[in-house]
Amino acid sequence: MTGASQQRAEQSQTAWLRSQDGICVKSSLNDIKVFAYGAYDSLDQDGDGFVTQAELSSAFTDSTTGWREKSFLLFLIRRIEDIADAYEEEWAENMRGISRVDLQEYFDQIEVHEDGTCEAAPRAEAWKKMPVPSGGINLSQTFQDIHEFALKTFDTIDQDGDGFLSRQELQNAATNELTGWREKSFLIFLQRNIEEISKAYEESWAPENSGISRMDLQEYFRLLRI
Repeated sequence: MTGASQQRAEQSQTAWLRSQDGICVKSSLNDIKVFAYGAYDSLDQDGDGFVTQAELSSAFTDSTTGWREKSFLLFLIRRIEDIADAYEEEWAENMRGISRVDLQEYFDQIEVHEDGTCEAAPRAEAWKKMPVPSGGINLSQTFQDIHEFALKTFDTIDQDGDGFLSRQELQNAATNELTGWREKSFLIFLQRNIEEISKAYEESWAPENSGISRMDLQEYFRLLRI
């Protein structure tokens, strides 16, 4: 292929991608979301729970990736900062990239304008519901301690590594002879409030009644502090 013909081919491909990524994206948003969820584990090459710009670019330049999928990847690449900012994972420290929660929040918040351009607008109503603490304990001074304990020990309590703390896993930790009484009181609080906490954030990809996720903990205690 000559230089001129190659350039025309690349321009044609770029124009096709733009038509999918920019002006015509309104009809493709659900397809992009389904693709991102379905391909997430393969895109997340290092398995750290975040899809980075480099990982998206790697998938985009893969010769086995079809042009339809490339247009979806280009959408994610061009908006990676906006999507990554859709949800703030307090436990993620300096991790950068797109998490599953970012995807869910971004596509839930996204607005498509008449000209086909789109943006994500935060939903203020998401913070209006206030969970009610229970369990018969005066928790006014200990919410932060419980929150920090739960996040710090999450991986240890999550014995099957599925990303959710079940009632049985909390019970196992609470009855462990190595667990101190202060920590036991925190675990009892989590057990007694497991239903309320697990409803604090709805993971659309997770099975029903999975248990408490890190996002559930973050949202539940964030609302308690309002």
